[in-house]
Amino acid sequence: MTKLNSSEAKSDFAARVGLTKGRISQLITNGLPVRPDGQIDVAEGLAWIEANLDPARRNKGGAASVNPARSGTTLADAKRLHEIVKVQRAKLAYEKEQGLLIETAAAKRTVFARARAERDAHMAWVQRNAPLLAAELDADSRATFAALDRMMREHLEHLADMPLGSFDDGA
Repeated sequence: MTKLNSSEAKSDFAARVGLTKGRISQLITNGLPVRPDGQIDVAEGLAWIEANLDPARRNKGGAASVNPARSGTTLADAKRLHEIVKVQRAKLAYEKEQGLLIETAAAKRTVFARARAERDAHMAWVQRNAPLLAAELDADSRATFAALDRMMREHLEHLADMPLGSFDDGA
């Protein structure tokens, strides 16, 4: 931990607390303690600023604060983050109201129902077309159905094993 100087000039103290030299002069007229030689006692000055200066108005015009004790989240930071979250939530609510967003559970139900319907349609196609193919090729209808059914199931298993990201969305 760095040792504090016992006293500093107005410009050095201003840099320490993140204010301008002019603002420090204003604070001196408002009661910031100053020594007879014009220097500011660092410990007393920091205590006075902590007690009298609004945290939201600190570090608004000078150099960045070098006080390591003040490096944590401040009330002003927390308020700012809270407002950002409120804006983000309002944006999401608006997008949902406009129909741009859907719930994850609803999307999963829809995708699952669509996949099941496509699987059933493919399996029904095999059942409808195997006898027609067998008649056209003058082949055994049972053997034709068995072969087409096996090939369609293998094809559907292959599709089921593909990750969703591998399908082109057509955009």
